[in-house]
Amino acid sequence: MKIVPLKTSDSKIIAEFFAQNFSDGWTESMLISSFNSGRFYALGAVEGEELFATITFSLSDDSADIEDIVVKIDKRRRGIAKWLLASAEEKIKEYNKQKIFLEVREGNAPAIALYEALGYKTINVRKRYYSDGENAKVMCKEI
Repeated sequence: MKIVPLKTSDSKIIAEFFAQNFSDGWTESMLISSFNSGRFYALGAVEGEELFATITFSLSDDSADIEDIVVKIDKRRRGIAKWLLASAEEKIKEYNKQKIFLEVREGNAPAIALYEALGYKTINVRKRYYSDGENAKVMCKEI
């Protein structure tokens, strides 16, 4: 099992992975457009040729945003999301960013617990943020 950088040419594979494992996933065209911005990055956890987890993030002038962390359903609850997040944080540090932001569904208790354990703090709530009306917690970590 290893973490590898993903790139524009992997957009189809990433989009298919999202479609199979995540309800709010990105489309291939969204991924290509994001990669082409020059501020979007993705890492994948792979075993052999199988992609079983991804993290995507984007950089702004002074901070970073975790866009998504997706782990294949049968690989969850094994510390993979924590491993991906730590890898992304290391990459973000290389770009000298001081803060990392993310949004998480208010009802996603396992993800919130993980983020809090890793030092993320809730700084805001976005009401009815998701298409189904669920609120999002906005969390931040200073690195």
